[in-house]
Amino acid sequence: MRRTMRSLSLLVVAACGGSPGPRAPHAPDEPRLIPGVAQQTWYRATTICGQGPYEIELPATGSKYGEEVEVMVHAPHAVALHAELVADGTPVQQTTYGQTPANARCVADTKERLAAGHAGGGFGGGTQVQTGTMVVPPPAASTPPALSIETSNIVQYDELLKFRVPDGAAPHLTIRIWSVEPNDLEGVFFGAADVVWRPNVPEAQWEAHLRAAAERERAEAEAWAKAHPPQVVVVPQETAEERARRERDEQERIRREQERLRLQHERELEDARRRELQAALELQRREARAKYCAAHGEDRDCWGAGGLRVHLDLEAHQREADAYCAAHKEDARCWSAEDWSLRRTTWNKRLDAAAAASTCQPTGAPPAPQGETQPPALSEHATWRPGYWQWTECTWVWLAGQWRVPDSDIAANATTKAPAAPPPPQAETPTPPPVRTAVWIGGFWQWSGSTWVWIAGSWQLPPSPSVTWRPAEWQPRGVVHVLVPGGWIRVR
Repeated sequence: MRRTMRSLSLLVVAACGGSPGPRAPHAPDEPRLIPGVAQQTWYRATTICGQGPYEIELPATGSKYGEEVEVMVHAPHAVALHAELVADGTPVQQTTYGQTPANARCVADTKERLAAGHAGGGFGGGTQVQTGTMVVPPPAASTPPALSIETSNIVQYDELLKFRVPDGAAPHLTIRIWSVEPNDLEGVFFGAADVVWRPNVPEAQWEAHLRAAAERERAEAEAWAKAHPPQVVVVPQETAEERARRERDEQERIRREQERLRLQHERELEDARRRELQAALELQRREARAKYCAAHGEDRDCWGAGGLRVHLDLEAHQREADAYCAAHKEDARCWSAEDWSLRRTTWNKRLDAAAAASTCQPTGAPPAPQGETQPPALSEHATWRPGYWQWTECTWVWLAGQWRVPDSDIAANATTKAPAAPPPPQAETPTPPPVRTAVWIGGFWQWSGSTWVWIAGSWQLPPSPSVTWRPAEWQPRGVVHVLVPGGWIRVR
């Protein structure tokens, strides 16, 4: 719920979860608890894109009459967050905020990673459109993302969570904020407020007020108990005839259920035998037909479309295709329907695991971001999308930062130009794949304007099971060489 903070007192009254609720009008001198803000600070991330985990330290004051912590967020656009409150190292409260973040410039989308057209097509004319490439420099040491204090006046906010600190306790509180996907954090601020409750009268007078109230409640409870003595309820006992009837009914119910299961099992066995018989008859018919046609090549009914010559040509082409595919099992054109089905099943399982609320959903924040060195841009109007952690197949997978190359730059040959061909590719030893669906993307040379820079390879997640990776390449164009960035291309 969106809130407007007109004054400091409005904030702390709104943050009173677990404290005394609304009271009847009271005289000015009636003893009561009143809230006050012990500490309140707003923070912002130091980067535009981020997924945390961000941490805010907030030591409790140990108020004996009530203390609360409220975590807030100010966001000018949609964000999706997880917030967790940790007291002395133990998580005590968690919540989620938002559903679909407005983070297009912070995550890799399908259009960015998928090239239109088909494998083997040409690159000059626009039918093959490349829209980006991944980049993974050698990983640097990971450091927790930073927050800085925001000094401007935040007047609107949404509540993330509230926590009531046990009376008299003074735990060290840590607020941890993170997200599954990186958020666009431009203009987004996180707030933390520590609210304490104190009596409006001297402590001795407040304690006497509490004792008097407890005595009144005890007297009222005793008076009510005298006016409402307990009623004795007599439960009738089940007779022998009723018990015998109930047992007969239960035995009859069990007998009917067993009979139903027996009939159902017999029907299933009969259906299975019928299917097996039909399959055996069909196989026998096909084998008999194939045996007949092998011995009667002159029979036109055995030739198929196009006559005997075309039939023999097709068989020869099929033998050539089988020999090629036996030696090139990685070629997608050689995959059988079963191979495609297996790949689609694997892909769909990964999507289902990412979408369904199950034990494979992340239970904690992603690791700290990996260090990245931004390489030279790949085109005149390329924009940099920083790396981030993606949750897939029940684990966090690092998707490295990449340059987004506009289609217009590729069509206009506005990508990087070098005065000569690049050096031979460097030898790379891939690490073990982080998940089954990951694909190794080899590194390539990039021209910085004065020297060649090697962009290291990495594991990446394909945007679809029907794509393959086309590596980056340098093509000679007159006196220069032009970079054609790598990308995902459709193979089926």
